[in-house]
Amino acid sequence: MKPVFRFILLGLFLFNSVIEAQINNGGFEDWDANLDPIMWLTNNTTGSFIPVTRTSDAFAGSWAAQGDVVTFSVFTVGPSIIGGEMGEGIPINFRPSAFRGMYKFTSVESDFLQVQANFMKNGVGIGVAANNLSPAANYTEFSIPTAFINSEVPDSVLIAIFVTHARGFPHVGSRVIIDDLSWSGATDINDPAGTQISKYNLEQNFPNPFNPGTKISWQSPIGSHQTLKVYDMLGREVVTLVDEYRTAGSYEAEFDGSQLASGVYYYKLIVGDPSSNSGQGFIETKKMLMIK
Repeated sequence: MKPVFRFILLGLFLFNSVIEAQINNGGFEDWDANLDPIMWLTNNTTGSFIPVTRTSDAFAGSWAAQGDVVTFSVFTVGPSIIGGEMGEGIPINFRPSAFRGMYKFTSVESDFLQVQANFMKNGVGIGVAANNLSPAANYTEFSIPTAFINSEVPDSVLIAIFVTHARGFPHVGSRVIIDDLSWSGATDINDPAGTQISKYNLEQNFPNPFNPGTKISWQSPIGSHQTLKVYDMLGREVVTLVDEYRTAGSYEAEFDGSQLASGVYYYKLIVGDPSSNSGQGFIETKKMLMIK
């Protein structure tokens, strides 16, 4: 084979590898006929319930994604932007060292903006990059380091961006603008600091609100018995999603509410023995909303 052809084939290989590693429509330049961002799932519905829109107030290019807290029936609902046309995630073929992007965020009554990327291999969580972002009047860059539990290379990543409140529903007036999402660098698979889950964390479910299914993610730095249960507003147990020993790592469970009524539900994670003085235990409860 002539050197010039080797060079062309190598260039095509590298080009295809880079393309596969990119975040699909991470600059939110492409929108469909219904003005939903292509390759992203939002919680927009028909009619007037449209919390996610496109805006020309972009950091770069022509468009960015804008999310507003809106009123739906008697509830207020925050915007939700999930990677993948059906929220199934996007492909990836390397281990980024950080999840990056540009954002603006106006917070009312301590509403917070959560950004997360859950890295998967054959449907199993192997890493995460997640953080709550502070209000920012002007475009501000975020860069969230990734943490992997092993040396595997992910094949997909579940990205979720949403506005919510720690003790209830978010507030009208809170707004986020997101643009230029990207990956940064790559972790060294031989670097222990890049492969360890360092703390407990129960993520906000996504999408939220949901109909009828949603996903719940969490991380544990220790191996122990773990339970994840869902309760209704009266504190009655609805379903047990997890009740078994699991090693340290990042996990995800799906909750199907198709047989349940609309309303507020709670999910509780218990890891180990939270009442012990050893620090080898964790318990946390979060709220989620199903709207049919």
